[in-house]
Amino acid sequence: KCVVWEPYYFNHVMAVQSARGGRGCGGTAASEIVTDAKSIEGLLVGPTTKGVPDLTWLRSQLEENRYGNNDNQSGNAIRMVTLVNPGNPTGVSLPYEFLEEMTQLTKEYGVWLIMDNTYEHFDVKNKNKLPNNLDTDVSNTPDYPCFDEEHVINIFSFSKGFAMAGFRVGYIALSSKNGDTGGGTKAYEEMLKVQDTIAICTSRISQMAALGALQAGREWVYEQVKTLDVGRAAILEAMSSLEEIIGGDGAMYVMGKLPNGVDDQKFASSLVEHYGIVVIPGSFCGLPDWIRVCYSNLPPEDCKIAALRPKKGILELTAK
Repeated sequence: KCVVWEPYYFNHVMAVQSARGGRGCGGTAASEIVTDAKSIEGLLVGPTTKGVPDLTWLRSQLEENRYGNNDNQSGNAIRMVTLVNPGNPTGVSLPYEFLEEMTQLTKEYGVWLIMDNTYEHFDVKNKNKLPNNLDTDVSNTPDYPCFDEEHVINIFSFSKGFAMAGFRVGYIALSSKNGDTGGGTKAYEEMLKVQDTIAICTSRISQMAALGALQAGREWVYEQVKTLDVGRAAILEAMSSLEEIIGGDGAMYVMGKLPNGVDDQKFASSLVEHYGIVVIPGSFCGLPDWIRVCYSNLPPEDCKIAALRPKKGILELTAK
């Protein structure tokens, strides 16, 4: 089984469906397709509080579904935990101490931890930086440190920070502990086999663009990220009438809870039809009655103007 967190990044759910197979992977008939992630074989959907995963729940599930327990060797054991940080769709950036605790917990139970770091440059409040109380020189550490553990696979992308989504290029970082016999090395070797049967490699033009992006460096990205401050403030203000909001300190998303009885999918459709604004219904991410708003697609001043549309829509549609 694989653990995802509610609200989840729906592509992770689809990836598990396609890779693992089993019930919920779809079929030739509509009746065979399972759209509720909690009903998909091979998935466990964990609870969160304001976008922060519940590690107490995770420990209990890891204990109950430990590999080797009873019938768990037949496929019911948890073998992988996924985490997007900073979060999509939550817009929440998790602190380094939390990430360290999750890393040690998954290590204790011998399960893979997949860290999706696509939004590494968008840690708005610098929560991911190494704490100053650690016995290390934090002045020479990266802004977004990885955990050098054999069970951790770090995923990175050029799509967001370098605005290269159409180039489809990214990379992974694994631990080289214990050399050829280490878990990181073995995982890398198996991943190469999968890549060779699907994509083989990223196109050459994408590799050249990625090299240019690396030469521009993080400082260039951070200057672009600063331009999101205006839009973030505008969207947070536009959604302030909702009873609960999460996000705004990571990635480029904010989620808001709709009043009871308001269908999020119908609400999103109404925003498109009547107000010319697109949001993601929370039910697509396993969180009904919520919406996800992105504030990165327009220049700052245009975003301020655009934010007036969801503000008006939220006030009018939730009043009905």
